[in-house]
Amino acid sequence: MRNKLTKTMLVLAAFALISVLLSCGPKAIKQESVLDTPDNHFSQGMRELDRNNVAEALKEFERARALDPNYPEAFAGAGLAYAYQGDYEKALNSVDQALGKNDKSYEARVIKGRIFSMRRKEGDDWVKDAVNEFDRATKINPNNDKAYFYKAEAYKLGYQFGPAADAYSKVIAMKGEYAGKADAEYATMQKIQRAAPGTKIGMKIALIPEIDRADLAVLLLEELKLEEVYKKKKQPNFETDFKAPTDPTKMEQPQAQKLADATDISTHWAKNWISDIMRLGAMESFPDHKFYPDQKVTRANYAKTMEDILVQVTGDQTLRTKYFGSQSRFPDLRSDHFSYNACALMVDRGIMSADKISGAFNPEGKVSGADALLIIRDFQNALRMTF
Repeated sequence: MRNKLTKTMLVLAAFALISVLLSCGPKAIKQESVLDTPDNHFSQGMRELDRNNVAEALKEFERARALDPNYPEAFAGAGLAYAYQGDYEKALNSVDQALGKNDKSYEARVIKGRIFSMRRKEGDDWVKDAVNEFDRATKINPNNDKAYFYKAEAYKLGYQFGPAADAYSKVIAMKGEYAGKADAEYATMQKIQRAAPGTKIGMKIALIPEIDRADLAVLLLEELKLEEVYKKKKQPNFETDFKAPTDPTKMEQPQAQKLADATDISTHWAKNWISDIMRLGAMESFPDHKFYPDQKVTRANYAKTMEDILVQVTGDQTLRTKYFGSQSRFPDLRSDHFSYNACALMVDRGIMSADKISGAFNPEGKVSGADALLIIRDFQNALRMTF
């Protein structure tokens, strides 16, 4: 009897100790305002992340956690902030803490999927892992479009452009917070699908909002297969007595001339592609012997480059002066502009297009990766019609 009583007392003591230990955990601080809530601080933290203010976001998530130590979204938000800093292990640990407190937290599921998409660990089926999290989120709240949008983003980053387009389309149909963003991305997915990049590097460049000269060099070699095009299509030169006027003050487009190797590409990631494109004469260094690989490509630059390639492929030098002396067909481009002939030529050949409403060419507009790929496909189609 005494032994049983002793055991009972020990069990009660153990429970009492556990209760004491639990009561020693973090305690919630007192709200200073009716607006000083975990939800509000989580929302503000997410807005700070959208502005890339990671330090401020972490402060907001910490405040949310201080107000409620068991508030799961505070841990999930901090996890996303750690992912912004590149610490994916810490990020996933933090979001798993959130799910440990509430595995039906919509925000935590979405954030975990986003972290998988941001990490994109090689060797893992990260797209599947991310999509699984977004699907779990939609089961929790099927009327919120956030999970659908980031599911589309995961497919896009995984170069699964068809599923991405379908997912963006669903977001648009929901007419929620992310409908505007989804509409723009859906248009990009359609362009990429039409352009059908044939290489992994082409797929990567397709997602770039504004390509630079290095990107263009790579696309011309990998997607246009320029070296093969030159070997198969190059024709004898057609002589013309008319010589195009040159303006030495223009730096937008390099003049075709034999210059020394570019001095600014030795450590650039695209060095070999740039060397090859210069060897072929499709793109040249500038008179200061620099290639400027990171300089953004304008529509005028792109038109000039494609004009040079078309001339080399056909051997028809008259194409360079075809529209000289004519009145400009574009309201935003003078006929004496260095790129006017090239722009008019590209539009006539169906390789590039002017705005259907205003007729403007937008020569200073930047070129996205998706648009660059479409131009290459239209150029290939024009070559098939020419030969």
